[in-house]
Amino acid sequence: MQSFSSLLSLAVLLASANAHGVILGAQGIQGSPASVGFKVQSALPRNCTSINPCQQDTTIIRDAEISANIVNECGRTELDGNIDIGENTENALAADAVTQVKAGSTVDVTIHQVNADGAGPYTCDVIAQGNNGVITFPNVQVDDNVPGANGFSQAKEEDFVIKVTMPADLNCTGSSAGNVCTVRCRNNALAGPFGGCFPVQQIDTEAVALRPSDVDTILSLEKVNAQVAQDIKDLPVALAANQADGTDDGIKNAAIVSKLLNISVVSKAAPLQTVAPADATTTAADAVATQDPSNDNSQGNQSGNGRNGRNRGNNNNNNNNNNNKRAARSFVA
Repeated sequence: MQSFSSLLSLAVLLASANAHGVILGAQGIQGSPASVGFKVQSALPRNCTSINPCQQDTTIIRDAEISANIVNECGRTELDGNIDIGENTENALAADAVTQVKAGSTVDVTIHQVNADGAGPYTCDVIAQGNNGVITFPNVQVDDNVPGANGFSQAKEEDFVIKVTMPADLNCTGSSAGNVCTVRCRNNALAGPFGGCFPVQQIDTEAVALRPSDVDTILSLEKVNAQVAQDIKDLPVALAANQADGTDDGIKNAAIVSKLLNISVVSKAAPLQTVAPADATTTAADAVATQDPSNDNSQGNQSGNGRNGRNRGNNNNNNNNNNNKRAARSFVA
């Protein structure tokens, strides 16, 4: 978590984004647990419109910031910065706080409109693999939307419930459970967009146990190079922020914030798994015989783009969030 000095600086920087809507809860199949928007703090008051404290956990989700590798596809809050989707999903699973869905089922999403530009309409997307950055189902059906136009209305300090319908061909494969999707909802306010993300667990499908070879996420060479350039540019500032948060004052102030908001995480031991050996396969190199070993090109295709691996080199740790690198995977080329 950020230090108070960092939070104050960020609040000044983001003062133009003083608005907002917060996802307080999401209820899928009746009887299942309710989800809560990632990084929504239940201890913050909902009876005011001021930037501090009432807007501190509002999620800001801007495509420009995603493309610039500042945040991932679930954006950031003013209090915590970039939202680590994987971490927050696992925390929710451990706390038994992930609502359940089926293909075609409906989720009731409670949105708290803080002030004028936390209004509707809201659009919602589904990321089938949870946190790989690929918007699998954009703009799914939303009924009973929050009233408003261009994100504005006169409502404030008011809760609205929208109904989000899961796609008929829903296929959630994310998280350690192997059957969790991320749902992202946001409005179209110019100061935002505002909204948030929450996890849903699909119960009418078989949980997936992946092998590395099953992961088909890919980033174009152009985007890899752009990400590397952006990481190099951002690294000095990111290192400075990391060092500031690691000072005695930074650690002390973060502890004060955690105590004030009663922030806690349920911990559960992760399973220890071993992937079963795959059946032997015949490679192209094995299958093709050449007359002249000097002309053997069986290794030629392995010298391409380094498997796009360079994008994993700089793990930008802005705001003590460890997964900013997924940001550039949104809207995969």
